[in-house]
Amino acid sequence: MDKIFIFIIAFLVWSKFFGDESGCEKYASKYSCNYVENKANYQVYYWINVYEGDEKDNKYIGSTVGLNNCRDMAVAYGNAVRDRWTERSYICVLIKDGNKMEKHRF
Repeated sequence: MDKIFIFIIAFLVWSKFFGDESGCEKYASKYSCNYVENKANYQVYYWINVYEGDEKDNKYIGSTVGLNNCRDMAVAYGNAVRDRWTERSYICVLIKDGNKMEKHRF
């Protein structure tokens, strides 16, 4: 019985500090940095003419895995539509179990 209890405690500690939901200060995320950067699924949105501030110009452009891939997709889209690039031109929406969880940029 003691071994089971120790195993459960060890698993909970490992999950808290090393699992996908261990938190990441860099992105102010409840998920680990590794998960956010490399494993998470994202919906990618691009805001054409972000300088004009018209929310209607915000457009879903696709889905990808990993934060860097999200940014790359946004840059490629911006180039394709010949939009003036800014780091504010895109947003990556982390999807977990079919739900929108967090928004990030690389």
